Amino acid sequence: MPYTINMSARDFFLGKRIAVVGLGAHGEMIADIKYLVKLNALVSVYDLRSEGRLGEHMTAVRALGLANFLAGEVPAEDLLDMDLIILSPEYSRHSSFLAEARKKNLDIVYPETLFLKLAPPVNVIGIMGACGKSTVISMLAPMLEAAHRLEGREHCLVIDPEDGHGVLAQLKTLKNGDTVVMRLTTTIMPEIHALKWSPQTAVFTTIPSGVSFKDNPFEILDFQTYNNHVVSTDAVIDAIRNEGPRLKAKMLRTKIDLLPTEWLPKSRGLHDREDAALAIQTARIFKVSDEIIQPILEKWKPLRGRLEPLKKIRGVEFWNDTASVSPQATVAALATLASNKDVVVILGGAANGGDYRELYAALAVYAHTAIVLPGSGTLTERQALRNLEGVEVISVPSIEEAVRTAMEHARKGDKILFSPAFAAGGLDGSRAERGERFLRAVRSL
Repeated sequence: MPYTINMSARDFFLGKRIAVVGLGAHGEMIADIKYLVKLNALVSVYDLRSEGRLGEHMTAVRALGLANFLAGEVPAEDLLDMDLIILSPEYSRHSSFLAEARKKNLDIVYPETLFLKLAPPVNVIGIMGACGKSTVISMLAPMLEAAHRLEGREHCLVIDPEDGHGVLAQLKTLKNGDTVVMRLTTTIMPEIHALKWSPQTAVFTTIPSGVSFKDNPFEILDFQTYNNHVVSTDAVIDAIRNEGPRLKAKMLRTKIDLLPTEWLPKSRGLHDREDAALAIQTARIFKVSDEIIQPILEKWKPLRGRLEPLKKIRGVEFWNDTASVSPQATVAALATLASNKDVVVILGGAANGGDYRELYAALAVYAHTAIVLPGSGTLTERQALRNLEGVEVISVPSIEEAVRTAMEHARKGDKILFSPAFAAGGLDGSRAERGERFLRAVRSL
């Protein structure tokens, strides 16, 4: 484990002046704020969004008994009086309002890193990659939980900052020896590396985007030991071996052709089967039997907003992949759905620093029309989109117009795929909001 604070979470937070910056794109920080208040911390909350943009979250936060709550700005001078500053993942520690706090060497953390500092000795499975993390967790966690219940072992805990249960709030049920499955984003991975710590089991769905890393996308493995594991596909394992010094952990390669079709049919698509193979290989490290694994996979359903089938209208299928915020995720969706250029894809949004060359190649193979939404990322990629060969590219001002335009250009037997490949931004404050707008637009047809 990383450097651990030698006291209980209750003692650590008691009486501390804590600034929480950001409620989270989906309000996911509210559970942690509530937990801190219950532990008698003096909590002040700040968010750059206006009260109008925060919407229903305003009511929930105001009922918590905060020392202070301010929407629309983060006054730098307020932060200088704090013992601890906790950032929601959408805020960088290099934000301008943190400049003076950094000069004073104030403690600035993210919930995940503070969780690791305060946690007792536990077994952490880190799920990482550009896409597929939540899907792997949705398969793996039930396997581990079932095995733990059957054998009377310590329980399994899932840390996913987007699920609304909080990160720090999970400390209240955590015990020595528990298994913790953590969804680690590219924002958090360098922060964890700075703790000089690595997850004991590292699961890579794909090669992570390198934009957040100083050295390489696999630096989070630097502190693994000989009894640790890395689980991934051949492509990722080969990339890890090519990145630099030989790692100490055991490398476990997954093979989807070893996944029985009765466990997860080929109709689920290549991407889901690859994720299932990762979950199975990881579960077997923890001695989970096939008798537990098989029925869980047989009952597994795709997550909402992750290549989710919606409806068919006049012979055209609609698919919701709103959780896609990276080009790799959209490539995987196209490869799963398409056959012979029968896809109209709706994409676009805010910049995320991704490399879109692979996506453009995939569009030329799988899609005959691309409907492009506005956003800072779309603007950056505008010229490359215009240069696509064999793909009709149409810019529209809104999701509603995108759905109508996609239906006009779709042929009978086509699939209309909403897979943004860019972050949510502007009118769409979160992926959830963006997905709901798409659903409403499809229902209105």
